[in-house]
Amino acid sequence: MVTFARNEIVSSSQFVRSFASFLQRMTKSNDEKIVVVKNNQMQAVMIPIDEYERLKALEEQLEQKEIFETIEARNQTLQAEYVSFDDAMKMAGL
Repeated sequence: MVTFARNEIVSSSQFVRSFASFLQRMTKSNDEKIVVVKNNQMQAVMIPIDEYERLKALEEQLEQKEIFETIEARNQTLQAEYVSFDDAMKMAGL
């Protein structure tokens, strides 16, 4: 579970009123994050663009790793376990 410092949590109304100052906080510090709370429920997190891009790159790397592992696992499938297209269609009722 992610933890947040008290100064990182703001109400949605406070966020709207002080958006410019929160945006300025994002541009000054790459490790800053702001959690927006509405009705005592966390609704959103504002992070610097550099951090967002880093997270997206990690997500893409993970996806590529999963694809690679799927291909590797399929390469281990014995020829005898293969199913023809026609048989697969019949099994699917098509």
